[in-house]
Amino acid sequence: MTDKKEVQVKLSDYGKIVDDEVEKIFQAVPDYEMYDHLAYFMGLKNQKLEPERINAGKRFRSGMAMLLAEFYGNQEEVLPSAVSIELFHNFTLVHDDIVDGDTLRRGRPTVWKLFGTDHAINDGDAQLLLSLETILESRLLSAEQKISIQSFLIKQYRRVVEGQYLDFSMADSSLGDKNLSESLYLEMIGRKTSDLIVASTVVAGLTAGVAKEELKALHEYGHQLGLIYQICDDNISIWGTSAQTGKRDCGDILERKKTLPILWWYENASEADRSKMRTLYNGKGEMSEAELGEVLKMLDSSDTYQVMMDRASEEANKAKKAAEKLSFTNEQKQILLDIVDVLHVDIKAV
Repeated sequence: MTDKKEVQVKLSDYGKIVDDEVEKIFQAVPDYEMYDHLAYFMGLKNQKLEPERINAGKRFRSGMAMLLAEFYGNQEEVLPSAVSIELFHNFTLVHDDIVDGDTLRRGRPTVWKLFGTDHAINDGDAQLLLSLETILESRLLSAEQKISIQSFLIKQYRRVVEGQYLDFSMADSSLGDKNLSESLYLEMIGRKTSDLIVASTVVAGLTAGVAKEELKALHEYGHQLGLIYQICDDNISIWGTSAQTGKRDCGDILERKKTLPILWWYENASEADRSKMRTLYNGKGEMSEAELGEVLKMLDSSDTYQVMMDRASEEANKAKKAAEKLSFTNEQKQILLDIVDVLHVDIKAV
């Protein structure tokens, strides 16, 4: 089995290659400060907008595209797609920070906080367009490949935006509303989280011209990775400690977020318990410590954490079965299996 750190280092190394290409893009655009804002967000400039490489994310999605491309032997051809995916992902984060009112991202001031909301909206729009231009302007792809890849990525990007819409709708709903359910939540994360990872896994096979069955297995593998990540992240955001997460304890509950553990518990509880949870969860503002204690007690009474980990294990098994179907060597498949294990985090076993 590959060490967790080895997997992260391998993906990080691919991320550096992607960052080099992103830097070239920002050097080729007009000399407007808006592009410096984006270079700052991508970790290529400091707060003074001076060139400086700073850690700006794991580059997991673009790293996955590059890893699979290495296995297929078409890494150079996939690089424009990996760059496109990374630019698109970070565009969504620039806008997310505005919506959430977050002043920090990766330990640094967000774009809107430094340069204003108007600039941040426009900057994000520009980065979205750059992500699409990256494919069309590539000299590494044939005209046929450009059409195929661009069409695929645009559909995946649109599904991510649809997932964001569902997320907004669910955030505006109260616990107990008919349009707030476990199944809708899974649909939301399938789009918002999984579909960009699917873009990363499938694009390598699409560029290599693999058979439909291979593309199907790549799609399944990427989709399951997204579900595993989000289910475990939901768990960590409730039961993880600040030392494990770098965030405050029980942040999701304090902010009354309707994540999968809450929705699963609600749909499986008695009506009396549901009523009590609605009273606790549908209030305004941040929860009190006393209310938080009551919610945790109710979740733990149904062993919700373990139910969620069992669900994550089911998705992990599906991801591993998909990986086994791929036309790679046993050693290459093992790396993909190890990536599943890296994402499948059981914080209570740490």
